[in-house]
Amino acid sequence: MGEPDRDPLHERILEAERRYRLLGGARRVLVGVSGGQDSVALLHSLVMLDEVRAEIAAIHVHHGMRGDEADADEACVRGLCGRLGVECFVARREVAEESRRTGLNVEQAGRRARYEEYGRVAREHGLDRIATGHTGTDRAETLLLNLFRGAGLRGLSSIPPRRGEIVRPLILATRGETGDYCRRHALPIRTDRSNLDPAYARRNVVRLRLMPLVEEDFPGAEQALMRACEAIDEELAWTEPLLAQWLAEATAERDAERLSLDAERLGELHPGALNRLLRRALESVRGDLTDLSRQHVERVAELLEQGRTGSVVELPGPARVRREYERLIVEPDMPEEELPPEQAELRVPGQATLPARGVTVRARRARTPEDLAAGGPMTVYCALEAAEPGLVLRGARPGERFVPLGMTGSRKLQDFFVDEKVPRRERRRVPVVANPDGRVLWVVGYRLAEPARAEAGGQAVVLSASYDE
Repeated sequence: MGEPDRDPLHERILEAERRYRLLGGARRVLVGVSGGQDSVALLHSLVMLDEVRAEIAAIHVHHGMRGDEADADEACVRGLCGRLGVECFVARREVAEESRRTGLNVEQAGRRARYEEYGRVAREHGLDRIATGHTGTDRAETLLLNLFRGAGLRGLSSIPPRRGEIVRPLILATRGETGDYCRRHALPIRTDRSNLDPAYARRNVVRLRLMPLVEEDFPGAEQALMRACEAIDEELAWTEPLLAQWLAEATAERDAERLSLDAERLGELHPGALNRLLRRALESVRGDLTDLSRQHVERVAELLEQGRTGSVVELPGPARVRREYERLIVEPDMPEEELPPEQAELRVPGQATLPARGVTVRARRARTPEDLAAGGPMTVYCALEAAEPGLVLRGARPGERFVPLGMTGSRKLQDFFVDEKVPRRERRRVPVVANPDGRVLWVVGYRLAEPARAEAGGQAVVLSASYDE
């Protein structure tokens, strides 16, 4: 007798494995199971398929909502796992409370809670893949949702078959096929009634209203949208490495919170490449591209041509991009810290500190070196006669002026900072050393005042500054 026909859904899973290598090399796979038909079909299929060599476990996340219905979902998943001989993990979260606390809507908060629990259980129990029940139907719907918000190419690729250790073995299957599978195998499934309410989520509008209308006039539209996602995946596969290289070349500075990009290097890129590169840069700082539209990215790109120093584009997130001279800086949008009007007497010899600005200046008498009329930015030689009336370390004042070393006329500190390309957010922290009458002798860390110049070989007061680490 010949080998019995393979289940069509199993064929879809194996085809996805051949294309995307989702489970190859995996030893233990954690399957996210809500109790709905897609995740139930996935769990059953992975257990039944001989080609899947990995040990299978399941996780169900109880959202703390929907009362008895949610409890019944959990019981259904536990029962199915017991029937299949699969270890079952259950995590409980209070999603409604998390939604209120974070400002995310309930759908977003629930998604974040699920993936946090998936990752936690996988780490704690040594599971090296996390499989979710997303289907090609989900992918087609997400393509439309992303299209309507003006997403870029990556957004239009919709749900990726794999992202790190998260895999979607049903990505080539439709929701209709998972429903048929559950009926063929008499699998118990649960229906979340919120998925049937168009007012609950925008995805429900696409699923319940839009797609049926499209399929009525354009039969096969669902499959066509799935193929479009696959075509975009192919483009991303060879262009994303190029973008990563270009982003690295354009990166001037990077720390844990912000990214500084070379504006001139960005300006050399084709507009399409620039759009995608900026998306990568924004994602690296924000963590994702949620709620980020093409319009947002275009406003960032405009900073390269039209943005003056200090120009800012506010983004969802919160995040923002600002132009600072030849740099485009992507950073969290944090409110600027209010600094008090600090002031401290600076004795000679002695020292003074401004705690809020994190700066200490020390003063002592010394002879000015013959080859150095003024020191570097953090150490200067101030003429003794300029310092003798007394010294004060304080914050700069609005509208304040001084005569920079080497000049004859006074300049506003604001204009001096612009000339020196001091980033706007740093200017308010720069202190000055002045005499008791208010005349600025030193803009700390930047420039001595011309009237405070010490003559080579003469007596002077050495001022040296240091900042808190």
